[in-house]
Amino acid sequence: MNLIGKNQHKNALLAVLWKATRPRTFPLAAASIICGNGLAYHALNGFDLTHWCIFLLTLWVALCLQILSNLANDYGDGVSGADNLRDAQSPERITVTGQINANDLKKVIYYWGAFTFFCGVLLIYLGLETLNEFLVFLSLGILAIIAACAYTMGKRPYGYRALGEASVLMFFGWLGVLGSCYLQLHYLEGGMILPATGCGLLSAGVLYVNNMRDIDSDKLAKKTTIAVLLGKQTMALGYYVIILLAMMCYFAYARFNSLGSLLWLLVLPFILKHLIFVYNNRNNPQQLGTQLKTVVMSTLAVNLLFVVGLLLI
Repeated sequence: MNLIGKNQHKNALLAVLWKATRPRTFPLAAASIICGNGLAYHALNGFDLTHWCIFLLTLWVALCLQILSNLANDYGDGVSGADNLRDAQSPERITVTGQINANDLKKVIYYWGAFTFFCGVLLIYLGLETLNEFLVFLSLGILAIIAACAYTMGKRPYGYRALGEASVLMFFGWLGVLGSCYLQLHYLEGGMILPATGCGLLSAGVLYVNNMRDIDSDKLAKKTTIAVLLGKQTMALGYYVIILLAMMCYFAYARFNSLGSLLWLLVLPFILKHLIFVYNNRNNPQQLGTQLKTVVMSTLAVNLLFVVGLLLI
């Protein structure tokens, strides 16, 4: 293969891997870090250069974990056969379609996991002051990397046991928001659990919409999700509960802390329109795939406006 041919092959491979990272989900990683750092900025009345560096590095590590999870999900669903049953409207996956060899993707996942670990160690080294803090966050970072891979990879993937949404709540909500906040403050306040939970629930809602869309193929693949457990007739109700609880968390924080944080209500009309669409298509779940971008961007918008309102109003 000549030099031009090698470059074309390399570029094609990079394009395939970029597709597998699912860039449309990147705003979810940003949402929790923005929320956590917004809370810290509010508590400190501003950031210095060190705080901004920690913020940017935290954002990068969160993005690395998001990419790792998406690559692992492509590999796991590909080798398990779950993606063989997806309909034509589902996102194209690179493993099941043969765009990349499964073993090659597995190597990429291991290399990216190691790179993510290195970035995480650098972050906690810069952001923490004591050995105990370092060890706790190191353990949490290792757990996050394992969780990102174990969602669909391994012999007992927890994503096949209706634990996906709980994992998203934990890592995109509690760990993402509270962890990034602690890296800046070195302490936490009780009320911070409310926006952290709200952010995690909204992020879990993205996965829930995805699982509602895939309910038929997941049943055939014996992939148990909350949507599968609830069934088509009641799965939309479960989704409404998730979104309602998320809103209640943001409302509760505003009630006891800052009414300005309710600026996120500007997004409410779009959320209501989305919920109506879900209700109208509850018996035609394949159509729900068109709403994934809406849920992702709504999650980012809610947390951005929550922080803007918290800091400016």
